Amino acid sequence: MDYILNYLNFNESKGISNSCELILYKIWKNIDSDINNIKDGSFNIDINEKDFKVKNLIINYNFLIDSENRCDAISHLEKSFIDKNHLNNVFIDIKIRINKIDDEFIYYIKSVLFHEILHIFQHYNIKNDNKFRPESFSIGSILPQIRPIIKSIYGNYILDILYYSLSHELSAQLHQYYFYKKNNKDYKRIKDIKDLLFKFKIKQLDKIEYKEIETIKNHILNSIKYYSNNKNYIKDIEISLWNNDVELFLDKLSDILKYKVKWIDKKIKLIDKKIHNELNESNIRYDITISLPTNWDDIERYNIDNFIKNNLNDCKIIQGI
Repeated sequence: MDYILNYLNFNESKGISNSCELILYKIWKNIDSDINNIKDGSFNIDINEKDFKVKNLIINYNFLIDSENRCDAISHLEKSFIDKNHLNNVFIDIKIRINKIDDEFIYYIKSVLFHEILHIFQHYNIKNDNKFRPESFSIGSILPQIRPIIKSIYGNYILDILYYSLSHELSAQLHQYYFYKKNNKDYKRIKDIKDLLFKFKIKQLDKIEYKEIETIKNHILNSIKYYSNNKNYIKDIEISLWNNDVELFLDKLSDILKYKVKWIDKKIKLIDKKIHNELNESNIRYDITISLPTNWDDIERYNIDNFIKNNLNDCKIIQGI
């Protein structure tokens, strides 16, 4: 089946914030030297932004000399808790396989860290005030647990489709695209994901594939019910695609993916338009703050934060995915 594409499956869930870029700069300032010198290390930081509070976030980063450059990261959130309005017991592990250190790869490492910070922010809001709908995150949490019991190629293909269509993952991928685009760099991963979703195929299932998709569907349905405290969410799930037979589930999933692809296209165009307008502005706007700032970097951050808040904060969730 040539339409089945293999992507790296990260064991992650959670994410998005206006404050994340500011936190990224603070962290990177302290680990930049280690990264450039290929030196293992660890850094901890307290986050005290208005919309994002974490006590002692720990970032661990380790290098391994390899034949290729590759950076994987995971946010450990399973034992986290809220105390005095701060998220506690959270850390990020970054595994860096390196052949050659260069500016392009360093930038990619930085974007991966940005991606994980976004995920921690969304988890904070779920724990703190239920700001975000939890279905997307509970699905993201359950998928890695299901994967070891799914043996068929098509079953694993469905897991990939589900993961890369999750609202919080699409939002985080678009943030990485934005992070690259505003620095005149190319980030292809979001387009690869869009292509994967656009080419979604429904096939005639054999008995094993049918049983595995039934297993996936039931695990996710029960997971959402377990993680969701809101009765309205649970009621929505009862009438969602998860609570259907396998054939109808795949049909409804196909319809949702068509919407997701359109949403990705819309946001990519929005980002491209914003970046184009910024590059063609010849004058600094003085009307974006009450008084002139002492640090001109604050103007860029103000624009970035408001653009994220108004346009990239989350993908509309349809029928619980």
